[in-house]
Amino acid sequence: MMVSVVINPVCGHKDGLDFYSTHVANKFPENTKYTTNQDLQFLLNDKPETIVVASGDGTLHEIINYLAAGGHLNVAFVLLPCGTANALYASLFSSSSLDQSTPEYRLQSLNAYLQQKAPKHLSLATTSIAFQSTIASVVVSTSLHASILHDSEALREQHPGIERFKIAAQQNSTKWYKSVVKLSATASSPVQVYDSISNSFINHPDANPDLTLQGPFVYFLSTFNVDRLEPAFRIAPLMRSIPPTGPSCDVVIVRPLRDPSITSDTPEARAAFQAKTWKILTEAYQDGAHVRLKYNHSGELSEDGEGITAVEYLRCGGWEWIPDSNDSDAHLVCADGAILNIPQGGKSACTIDTSKHQYSVYA
Repeated sequence: MMVSVVINPVCGHKDGLDFYSTHVANKFPENTKYTTNQDLQFLLNDKPETIVVASGDGTLHEIINYLAAGGHLNVAFVLLPCGTANALYASLFSSSSLDQSTPEYRLQSLNAYLQQKAPKHLSLATTSIAFQSTIASVVVSTSLHASILHDSEALREQHPGIERFKIAAQQNSTKWYKSVVKLSATASSPVQVYDSISNSFINHPDANPDLTLQGPFVYFLSTFNVDRLEPAFRIAPLMRSIPPTGPSCDVVIVRPLRDPSITSDTPEARAAFQAKTWKILTEAYQDGAHVRLKYNHSGELSEDGEGITAVEYLRCGGWEWIPDSNDSDAHLVCADGAILNIPQGGKSACTIDTSKHQYSVYA
């Protein structure tokens, strides 16, 4: 079985090459091909069945898109988490009791390969904007998350760890995003919404079978193979605790006008809602407790509230994001960390597993 290796030497804490050389290289033949640059042509020339990736989610995103464009659709990946957040790896090994600072924690995907375990299939989302499309294996988002990823790039050199995302979040904390979202049904059911009372997904009462939601939005994020974006940031917990039975995405939405204490979009309302945004996102670090937060009649948040949920947690087959032409921030889309821009008058469409691929990961 042919194996190739791709190493990103500059992502995360820039230790990818050293980690591979110290802990991994001796597990493979000396003539195993590897690269530390962006020239991936040898992957299409050799068509390896297995690719070892020492990087973060962004490099895996680039490799999958490169392979798919070249028609090489059957690859199993070995992940060596050397990026900043390593969302896919953290989700696959969320139950591990190993210390995340140790080499042993980072070698679990490699060990699964060496033990000849069956790799797990990856669901992939295709995001189309105008005449271009990109494939994602972790997340496609707009609103606050896309703004955070967009602004965090300027902070990467000074803050290589996940702290740069928190700084960028503060910079965007009072923004609301004007857009309309159209969510599509899966092959087997209408758009579904999480019901915290029954702890299950139910058909959305307004889905027929698709669903249209009006903004403004503060948060809009969809995931496919992950329940977390960082080891402790479990933003889509139901992906793991109530796993989907077929191709679908979990969509996490915060719309501030669901708050009973806010009746219109004003600078004062945006400033007031900022604390609730942080309350919701902070609860995501508490094993995904944000999905149970509800408003009371005065707009206060608690898990014991009797009103509507602060987070709309939906499961669907895909979505369209149609931003207001006058809201430039609403035109940003994040696909596995890559930032895309919707042109004026355009939209972004995201669909799940539309290609006949066989991409998988050892876990």
